[in-house]
Amino acid sequence: MKLAYTLFFVCIIFSKLSFAQSIVVVNIQFLIDNNKDYLNILEEMELSQKDHLDKFQKKESELKKIFNDIEESKLILSENEINLQIENYNNQLTNFTILVDDFNLHYQNQIAEIREKILKEIFQLLEKYAIKNKIDLILDANSYLIASNSIDITENINNELKKINLTLEYNDFKKN
Repeated sequence: MKLAYTLFFVCIIFSKLSFAQSIVVVNIQFLIDNNKDYLNILEEMELSQKDHLDKFQKKESELKKIFNDIEESKLILSENEINLQIENYNNQLTNFTILVDDFNLHYQNQIAEIREKILKEIFQLLEKYAIKNKIDLILDANSYLIASNSIDITENINNELKKINLTLEYNDFKKN
């Protein structure tokens, strides 16, 4: 009798699961990384960064020259003069390092903001898709191990995303 009750409950549970909810999968990373507007803005950013990178390379060369001059003048100058030059070099190096770190952080933040904007658009498209197709659950491609390709809606969402003209912008790096 106990076995009959157990089988009865197992059948009820599995029968509810057999009417499985509609589940689909989407590759969010793919949608963002392959978005034409995103790729275009990254290209623009790279061109914008080039001028700054050239300036950074020149400054880095100047710092190397200052360092080499200090090394060469150790035998000629007094200890106080060497210490002043070293202090000056260290200050310049610290300021340069801070500037480069600010530059890198600025563009990391700009890219994060752009990706966030695209992600919001993707979520809106996914919400519309879920309502239209009565989808109960949407999983990101990175959130599961194995699934059938038939439940992957990445291409559908990508086609809808292509129809949207995203206005992506960034702020150029400005030295304080």
